[in-house]
Amino acid sequence: MSKKTKYILILFLCLLLIIIYIFWVKKDMSDFGVCYQAGKRIMMGETLYRAADGHLQYKYSPCSAVFFSLFSLLPQEAAKLIWYALELILLGIVYVVSYGLLPHKLKPKGWVIGLSFLVLLKFTAREIELGQINILIIFLLLMVLVALLKKKDTGSGVLWGVSLLFKPYALVFLPYFLLKKRIRVILFGMSTVLVGLLLPSLFYGMRGNIVVLGEWRQSLSLSTSPLLSVYDNASLHAFFLNIIPSENRDLAWVFILGLAVLTGAAFLWLMGKGKKAGLQKPEVLEFSYLCILIPLLSPLGWYYNYLYSLLAVVVLLNDFESFPSLGKFFLVMNFIVIGASLREILGKEAFRFYTGYSLVALNHLIILFFLFYLRLRQARIGSHRA
Repeated sequence: MSKKTKYILILFLCLLLIIIYIFWVKKDMSDFGVCYQAGKRIMMGETLYRAADGHLQYKYSPCSAVFFSLFSLLPQEAAKLIWYALELILLGIVYVVSYGLLPHKLKPKGWVIGLSFLVLLKFTAREIELGQINILIIFLLLMVLVALLKKKDTGSGVLWGVSLLFKPYALVFLPYFLLKKRIRVILFGMSTVLVGLLLPSLFYGMRGNIVVLGEWRQSLSLSTSPLLSVYDNASLHAFFLNIIPSENRDLAWVFILGLAVLTGAAFLWLMGKGKKAGLQKPEVLEFSYLCILIPLLSPLGWYYNYLYSLLAVVVLLNDFESFPSLGKFFLVMNFIVIGASLREILGKEAFRFYTGYSLVALNHLIILFFLFYLRLRQARIGSHRA
């Protein structure tokens, strides 16, 4: 491909992204609007957590509002455009870094990244439309992994701690760091969290910050329970709560706990096999497995949260030839269902059924199974691929 052709394609892509922003994204970005408002409030020393905000109530830590206060220095429309551009840049970096982390590149970069993007396009589109912060967190977690592989535990811990200050999702990695005996990561991560929790004292004072932290805790406890079985919740909690009659809700929690234990035990086995077989960079597959547990096991796992499966999709597509013919068929079908489960394709009734019963959780349990199988195969043949 000539330089001229590349420049034309880049120009076309930029124009397309601008059109998408003007005619689609700009009209929403409601979640970013919540963060922008929180940034303004903390700058003025006002409380962040207000029941009157309803569904658009701010739920992140007070420290994350300090981050968004930088955007609140700009007019909201300018801040939205900058956030949109930042998300796109981070998304590109995330895909390139994910491919770069693979121990062995068995498929071309363009093939792996392109297909991964198509599989996850609907999650990506919704993430960007809302102006959510999951792409930022995925970026931080990948940087945690990069630092971990380079044995830079201080940097890994700081990045892990920063991600926790936005959303507590990355706590799923705490047992993993313990099992890996990466105590330095944990210490620096928790120290970063502590500093972050104290940071809003610059706006509230120490005593006022304690009050705001209490309001944050209270808002989380009051807002979580009513959302466990709502239509848009796609976690395992929602799946079992939706398929089991309300009079047997205790049974739902038994299934949830049982499946959580099963996935945890499978992960421990997966880790053990990787270590015993001496695989190269086993952490990549292990990280991808844990990232999927974020939306699966979180009480509130929204559909766009399954963007956290990005690294796993990249791993599986790169190692596609490692699966038997039947396995390839089921993997392809599973990816097609994930990517094509749109109202425009399924129709209104089928889409409502798929979404209402949180069937996307089953799709990602299947991905976990394929990751498990891949590690089993690697261990059996003594491969140095991970």
